[in-house]
Amino acid sequence: MKFTHFFWDFDGTIFDSYPHTLQCCWDAMEEAGLTEGWDRESVLRWLLVTFGAMKREVGMPDDVYERFLERTHRMGEDEVEPRVIPFPDAKEVLTAIVKNGGRNYLYTHRNETAMRYLEEAGFTELFADFVTAEEGFPSKPAPDAVLALIARNGLDPADCIMVGDREIDGMSGKNAGIAGALVNYPPALPDGTCPAAVTAMDYTAGSLTEFARLMDIPL
Repeated sequence: MKFTHFFWDFDGTIFDSYPHTLQCCWDAMEEAGLTEGWDRESVLRWLLVTFGAMKREVGMPDDVYERFLERTHRMGEDEVEPRVIPFPDAKEVLTAIVKNGGRNYLYTHRNETAMRYLEEAGFTELFADFVTAEEGFPSKPAPDAVLALIARNGLDPADCIMVGDREIDGMSGKNAGIAGALVNYPPALPDGTCPAAVTAMDYTAGSLTEFARLMDIPL
């Protein structure tokens, strides 16, 4: 394998959560009368940049934004459909890393619901350490959380890579002095460009399986 330690984003990277997130966002926009002039695809593209970018472009007031976020964190019977589920190849890739002597780490802006989703999917044992919103680190692309994971696990930065579906994910790794990768990227950014063509990442892959092959991870 090209790296030993893989730092993973959660939403849109190992779990297919954006259909769920988009529905939560669209519902909040509809209730607040903010959908005029917008379509779901355009809103999704801004969400895939950052939630803050979506909020700014849509002109979403703080209270509506908070309702949107609250809905994204509902689980169980109250979870908004479609539900948050793992990508079909996520478990295979994560398991292969561990079987071949590597380790996985989670770094997400999501709160403790990320841990509950991992547990429900049987993923928890595949991770060596976790950072969720509760730790209060500055948001990506700030390197603080990545640096903390490196320090508390005694890792060599040369053996580490940060993997995510958005530029800010990989940049949190690159700003910490490790490699960055973009996976599961959308077909186009809001300006119509392809993120794989304009990314500053060291590696790009359209799926986790493609990423595993790029990393020489035996599947």
